[in-house]
Amino acid sequence: MKPLLNTETHQSQINKSTNQQINERKKRSLSDYSIISLKGMAMGTVELLPGISGGTIAFVTGVYEELLDTIKGALPALKQLFGKKSFKQRIFDFWAAVNGNFVVALILGIAIAMVATASIVNYTKLNYPIPFYAFVFGLIMASVVLVYKKVWKWTWGCYLLGIVGMCLALLLPIQPHDTTTIVPLWYLFICACLASCAFILPGTSGAFVLLLMGAYNTFTTAIGTLNITHLAVIGAGCLTGLISFSSILSWLLKKYHDWLVALLTGFIVGSLKIIWPWKTTIYGKVENTLPNDMITEAIIACIAGIVIVLGIEFIANFLNKKKIICNMI
Repeated sequence: MKPLLNTETHQSQINKSTNQQINERKKRSLSDYSIISLKGMAMGTVELLPGISGGTIAFVTGVYEELLDTIKGALPALKQLFGKKSFKQRIFDFWAAVNGNFVVALILGIAIAMVATASIVNYTKLNYPIPFYAFVFGLIMASVVLVYKKVWKWTWGCYLLGIVGMCLALLLPIQPHDTTTIVPLWYLFICACLASCAFILPGTSGAFVLLLMGAYNTFTTAIGTLNITHLAVIGAGCLTGLISFSSILSWLLKKYHDWLVALLTGFIVGSLKIIWPWKTTIYGKVENTLPNDMITEAIIACIAGIVIVLGIEFIANFLNKKKIICNMI
C-alpha cells in the first residue's frame, strides 16, 4: 500500500479523477445509456415504496454522485442559453452542461419502472391493506435505525430535537388505508416539492413524505393510470423542489447535520402511528387498533420490509468501504 498523499497531491488526484470521469461520460455509447436506464428502473421500483430511499439505490448502482452534480449544476447551466452563439450551439452547450443524455436515460428508466410497479402497488394496498402496510411498517422501522446511526454524536440537544420531531409527527391525523381520495392539483404540487427533497435527506423516501401528507394514493393512481395532468404537476413539483431546496438542505446538513437528522429520526418514529396496519373508524374518526386480522401475513411482510432495507444498506456500506480502500491504495 502506498503512503497517504499530502492534501495538495490528494486534491490534484481528485481533480484529475473528476476530469477523467467527465471525459468518460462524453464517450458513452448507447449500451452505456441503456445500463443507466436499467439503474433508473431499480430506483423507480423502490420510489413507490415508502421507507426505501431512492438515494440509497442511486448510491448502490453508482449514479448518486453524478445525479447530485447534475442537480446542483442545473441552474448554472442555464447561462449557456444566453450569449452571442447561434441558437443551435447554445442549445447544444446547455444540453451538455445539464448532462442531458444522462438525465433522459435515467428518467426514462425510472418512469418505466414506476409505471410497471404502480399497478401492483395500487392493487395490493387496496385489496390487501394489512400485509401491504405491515411491509411498509417494516421498511420504516428499519429506516429509523439507519437514520439514527447517521447522527455523528447524540447530545442532549439531539435527543430533545428527536422528541420534538416525534411529537410533531404524533400531531398528524391518522388516515384510513383504504382511502381513494384525490388531492387538489395545487396541494399535489406542494407535496411533490417536499417529496423531492427526501432524496437529499438521509434514510427517507419521496413516497414516505407523500404518504404522510395524504397524497400517496393520488401519486400511485396518477402513475398507474398515466394521468397526464397529475403527472405534469408532480414532475413540475419535483423539479422545483430539487432546484429550489437542494442547496438549502445541503447547507443545513453541513452546518446542523446532527440536529437536523435527530429531528428527522424522531419524526419518522412518530409517523409509525400513521403506517400502523390495523385501523378502524369510530364515529367518523380513524383510530389504530390491536392486531385482529391477518397477523401471520403481517408479521412476515414486516420482517421482509426490514430485511430488504437493511440488506440494501449493507450493500451500500460495503461498496462505500470498498471505494474508500481503493482510493487509499
